[in-house]
Amino acid sequence: MTDAPMTVGRTWTGIVSVWGVAVLAVVCVTVFATGDSRFTLLWLALAACSLVTFVIQLSTHRKVGFIDRVGASIVGALVIIGGTGVYLSLAALLER
Repeated sequence: MTDAPMTVGRTWTGIVSVWGVAVLAVVCVTVFATGDSRFTLLWLALAACSLVTFVIQLSTHRKVGFIDRVGASIVGALVIIGGTGVYLSLAALLER
């Protein structure tokens, strides 16, 4: 195992792939879930994105920048899923 920094392409590929999982999860929750179960499923989607983040980042076998890569992946997923949660909350309020 080496401590050489990863290339920019490999670093961003792992991060953006977690964001893609978050977008896919959000689309599935928005389309297929109804009512209050949407918010429970959004939490589960965030948990799944966290697990995917660790699997991807630990599979690189690089310790340099690990915290930065994990942080960027999880914060990006949180912004995507949190933004969808806010949108769904406002949509539920305006329906009533």
